[in-house]
Amino acid sequence: MALFGVGLNVEVGRINTDFKMKIAKQGGIGLRGLRVIFNRFDTNGNKKLDKEEFEAALAAYGLFPKKVDIQALMKYYDTDGDGNISFDEFVSGLKSPLTERREKIVKAAFAQMDKDGSGQITIKDIDVIYDVSRNADFIEGRKTREEILNDFLSGFESARGNQDGVITLDEWVEYYTDISMSLPNEDHFIAMMESVWQMVEDDSDTVTAEQIKHLTKTLRHKLLDFSNQGTEEMVLKNVFRQFDANENGVLSADELEAMLVKLQISVERRYINALLKKFDQNGNGVIEFEEFSHFLIHDPYQ
Repeated sequence: MALFGVGLNVEVGRINTDFKMKIAKQGGIGLRGLRVIFNRFDTNGNKKLDKEEFEAALAAYGLFPKKVDIQALMKYYDTDGDGNISFDEFVSGLKSPLTERREKIVKAAFAQMDKDGSGQITIKDIDVIYDVSRNADFIEGRKTREEILNDFLSGFESARGNQDGVITLDEWVEYYTDISMSLPNEDHFIAMMESVWQMVEDDSDTVTAEQIKHLTKTLRHKLLDFSNQGTEEMVLKNVFRQFDANENGVLSADELEAMLVKLQISVERRYINALLKKFDQNGNGVIEFEEFSHFLIHDPYQ
């Protein structure tokens, strides 16, 4: 973000980093801790920090920037340009970037939501997955389907979003960077993403091509032994249908894992993820029967 010049940007960044580190050292970098800090310095109780209140907050942590640096910091935090810093703006200005592991799963969730591959999430993308019929506002006639879907989308736009009802990748990452602040444990963050979006972390890059080749061969032989009735394709179709538990025509990672367990193939979850990634040629996170049969009958590794 350009503020008042490259040299000043560096200094402002240093001051802000010092501010963040000193807050973190006192255990207040989570959302709850930041709320306490914000309220402490909001002396007039208007739920905003003006320039003097923000300057007092910096001073309380031993930071005494020059006036010009204060102005630059205010401009950085005050994204709506009203001359004050709201709590959302305060949080947005202090948060740290996602770690590589967190960013990877956040971007994978975005790709899963971006059904048409347009690089943004719109009502069209969520219309098929968000069931408004259970929403109280819809049931009681207070809001239309479109209004509810727009509300859902606007929830992902942070203080730096433009509230246009379209979620870009940057806005999506920004939203989860906010969430990340209150989940310091890496595994807890990953578990939250997996639970919310019904996905699994892709750690398949730790599995070698040779290991996947061996697993694919083993799976093929086990499946053909599972039933000796009919052609290979008929056998695979019957098995595929058997393990498609929710009968939606595709296999998820959990259903693929259930298949391996049934076939007495015991592997860690990362091998399941790697195998799914190998099968899933269109990148939609699940396995269609055509993908399944292609790699088990026609795959060049066989």
